[in-house]
Amino acid sequence: MSEDENLGLDISVLNQVLDEGNDAARKALALQLASLITDPASSELERNQVTPILLKLTVDDCVDVRRALVLALTHEAMLHSDIVFSIIADEDAIALPFLAQTPALNSWHMMAILRVGDEPRQRAVAGRDDLPAEAANYVIKSSPMGTVRTLMNNPIVILEAQDCHMLYQRFGNAPEIVESLLARPDLPLDIRITQAKRAASRMRQLMAERGWVAANDASELVSDAEDNAVLRVLSEADLVERAQATQYLAQQNMLTPALVVRAAATGQMRVVEAALAHLSGLSQSRAAEQMYARSTLGFKSIFKRSGLPVACFGVLKAACDVVTDAKDEGLPLETEEFGRRILEALMTRYEQMNAADRAKQIEYLGRYGSERVRKIAKRLKADMVRAA
Repeated sequence: MSEDENLGLDISVLNQVLDEGNDAARKALALQLASLITDPASSELERNQVTPILLKLTVDDCVDVRRALVLALTHEAMLHSDIVFSIIADEDAIALPFLAQTPALNSWHMMAILRVGDEPRQRAVAGRDDLPAEAANYVIKSSPMGTVRTLMNNPIVILEAQDCHMLYQRFGNAPEIVESLLARPDLPLDIRITQAKRAASRMRQLMAERGWVAANDASELVSDAEDNAVLRVLSEADLVERAQATQYLAQQNMLTPALVVRAAATGQMRVVEAALAHLSGLSQSRAAEQMYARSTLGFKSIFKRSGLPVACFGVLKAACDVVTDAKDEGLPLETEEFGRRILEALMTRYEQMNAADRAKQIEYLGRYGSERVRKIAKRLKADMVRAA
């Protein structure tokens, strides 16, 4: 007696149905064999016997036969690789739902699909809830944008800082990817800063091409928007992130005196603290201690170490004094009020400051302060010029 007879399987009969049966018969055969291989009681030998027949059914001319078979096999974890890849090669309506759900895919299968599959199949893999780290890394480094977007929406995927940098390097000009990156609260600040600069540069180019405003005005508007965007990033960061971002700005020659003065003029003193700490080589706590010391010597010391131009000493000193006064009064200051207080300090204190220096410091408020503070500062300067 043959082995087939011992197992109760007559392979010749199954092949006959496959070759001669109508669509309904082949569909019934597909469901019967699917039930056999998904039954835990089936032996490995039985599975091996019916695998060639199942493989033929995966390429059956009748779509109803193939769809029925795939639905019956979708949740089976022990499928032969040839069957898996044959199903994946089917039309999208059959292949993609299977690909997104089947537990029969291992890491090797997924990597093979990501390397040679079309984008719909890559996206099905990228959205799986069992995507291995190796596959995620491949998508980040090599896959097209549609697959990357699917990956970024996969809740099980945790993007590290280096992943965000790679994605921004590859897709920094693709609005869909950039918007998804910017929506991430853990996005490295240097990417946010770089994107702010790029957006400002595009704005400048657009203004120049369309002649919306005079060139000088356009440059000033863009510079304001650029610096304000950078300051917003820095002010929303925590202590460690702000220090890292400040270091990045310095490395890129973006930690300019204008940026520091603008931060002071708008009351963003945490940014000023980080800037002076980095430039002077002090810790932020030590920098703040010297900045807000009642004695002028402390601020003079850190200012000298920072290497900032002497011309901006007055406005930065006044900003530090406003912080100290507000702390004594126990009153938080909004941006506009902060700028007004700096103007008041520049007008009423610092007897050693001559009229020309005082006017220069007020001019900084007219350039970098909030809108209303700018207007007041410009009027004050005009009055000083007339009085002189």
